[in-house]
Amino acid sequence: MHMPASRGDIHALVMEMGEHLEHQPTLADLSRRSAMSPFHFHRAFTAVVGETPKQHVLRVRLERAAYLIAISDASILRIALDVGFRSHETFTRAFRQRFDDSPAGYRKAARIAQSARLHSNAAFAGAGCQLSAVGPFLLPPTRLLCARYTGPYAQMPVPPFHEADQRWRPLADWARAKRMAHERTAWVMCLDDPTVTDGPQQRLDAGIPVMSAASSHERFAVREFMGGWYAGVEHVGPHDSIIQAYRHAADWVRRSESHTFGTGPPVQIFRYLDADPQRHRTEVFLPIRRR
Repeated sequence: MHMPASRGDIHALVMEMGEHLEHQPTLADLSRRSAMSPFHFHRAFTAVVGETPKQHVLRVRLERAAYLIAISDASILRIALDVGFRSHETFTRAFRQRFDDSPAGYRKAARIAQSARLHSNAAFAGAGCQLSAVGPFLLPPTRLLCARYTGPYAQMPVPPFHEADQRWRPLADWARAKRMAHERTAWVMCLDDPTVTDGPQQRLDAGIPVMSAASSHERFAVREFMGGWYAGVEHVGPHDSIIQAYRHAADWVRRSESHTFGTGPPVQIFRYLDADPQRHRTEVFLPIRRR
């Protein structure tokens, strides 16, 4: 008799798959790791994720490739290999089917749009919020206890981080039950480009820093945030205007003569929350590297 996989089991596996797109797991590999038959795993995965394992891996690879094509100068072949395709031809065919354009055409259109945005937003400093100047920051390695959420970023509630909050309380409760030293600081990593990934499929990892070793729980995963250099900006104001901080930081990177975009996920750290949303203080970081 096969026990049905829990949503936590499936989400933990999906999190790991997303971190290793260069690998090509088979259905047999995935089902074996879940201690299920291929048939039952396929059915459980599809019920939880909303697409088959094959569809999910292909979609995430293509969307990741589109993001890298838009932000980096890496060759199309290098990007194709990095996200798990075995040949330029296979990648180009799948990319065109998904985005109705070739990878080279997609890059050209992205560069034109980015150039137009830089010109039209040269003096932008926030609308309905306050944005600090952007600068390079070195974030330290941090161990995070994370939970995965899927759905439109605009509809995903974020802190306040208090005892009654359903998003953060289970993480803190579990860390406390395991006697794990932890911080009550809310982190968010948005794993998808909302201009590419459809809202219902957008993925977000919500986490808190923990200071001791731990294994993953069926509902949560322990992630080692590697740290590194980021373009950072402070956002003061309501959370529904945080997208402006991302755009402000991205514009800084595009104008920079010394830095370009890195390849990891952006990070949000919620530093201060107030009864008045205009006083919320959030830090937004985009990964960068030296040119």
